[in-house]
Amino acid sequence: MRKKVREDALRAVAAALLATLAFEVLYLGLLNEWLGQFWFFRFHLPVIVPLFGAISVIAVNFYEYHGFGSQDGIIRHGVFKPYVALTFDDGPNPEFTSRILDILAQKNVRATFFMVGRHVLKYPLIARSVVAEGHEIGNHTFSHRDLMTASRKTLLKEVHDADDAISSTLGIRTRLFRPPRGMISAAGRRVLAESGYKIALWTVSAQDWRRDASKVVVRRIVRHARPGGLILFHDSGALLRSEGGSRESTVEALPLVIDELRSRGYEFVGLSQLIADVEHAGEQSLLEAPAHSGAGQEA
Repeated sequence: MRKKVREDALRAVAAALLATLAFEVLYLGLLNEWLGQFWFFRFHLPVIVPLFGAISVIAVNFYEYHGFGSQDGIIRHGVFKPYVALTFDDGPNPEFTSRILDILAQKNVRATFFMVGRHVLKYPLIARSVVAEGHEIGNHTFSHRDLMTASRKTLLKEVHDADDAISSTLGIRTRLFRPPRGMISAAGRRVLAESGYKIALWTVSAQDWRRDASKVVVRRIVRHARPGGLILFHDSGALLRSEGGSRESTVEALPLVIDELRSRGYEFVGLSQLIADVEHAGEQSLLEAPAHSGAGQEA
C-alpha cells in the first residue's frame, strides 16, 4: 500500500509540474504583458496553485489509506489470512446494485453494502434484495454529507437517520459504519466508538468513480490486494453527488476481480467475519468500540 501511495503521489506531482510548465510557457511567451497588469500574476502566484493542488491530493490520499495520528477505532484491514472482504458504497441503486447482486450470486460471494439512508428509502425493493441474498449492511450516513467538519449533533443525526431508514425498511440494525470518502474527525470517531459502531475503511479502492476501463480497475485491485484486505467498490454515487454516476466499469470488473483473486488463493468473507478475526486475534489497537457491541447486524 505504501508503494501505491508513492505511485499516486508521483503522478500528482508529475501532473502539477506539467501544469506549471505549461503555464510558464504561456506566461513567458504569450501572456506576460497582458497578465502583468493584474497584481495576482504580477507576484507570479499562479505557480503556487498547481503545486498546492498536488500537495492536497497527496495529503488526502495518504489520509484515506493511512490517516493522521492515532487510528484507534478504525479498521483498515484484517488479520494476515488468505481472504479479502468486498464492500460497496453509496447504494442502493436500481441500475447497478441488482447487476452486482447477480454477479455475487453467480460467484457465491458474500459482500457488505454501505448504504446511504435516503437511497434506502428511495429504492426499498433494491435494498431488501441485498439483505434477502445474504449480504451485510453498513451505515453510510443518511445524505452522504462530509463529516470531517460536522458538529456532534450533525454527525449523530446523519448516522441515526440512516439507522432509522435501514431499520424501518430492512428490519435490521447495523453497527458497521463508513464515513463518506473515508474521512471523519478524531472527535467524530470517538463519538461513534462510544455508541458501539465499527468504523471500517479500506485497504484498496477500485477508484471506480474515475470511469476507468474495467481492465484498469481489475489491474488496480489485483495489484494491491493483500491478505486480510478490505476492497472498496461503489454501486452508486458520483464524484460530486450521492448518485447518478456510471458504475459500468464496476459491473464489468467485478467478476474478473473475483476470478483472478481466487486463482491467487484468496477466499471472500463478510466484513463481520474479518472484524471478528481481528478481535479474536487481540489486535485491539485497531478497535476502540466496546467489546459487547459486536460486529454486523442486529436482528
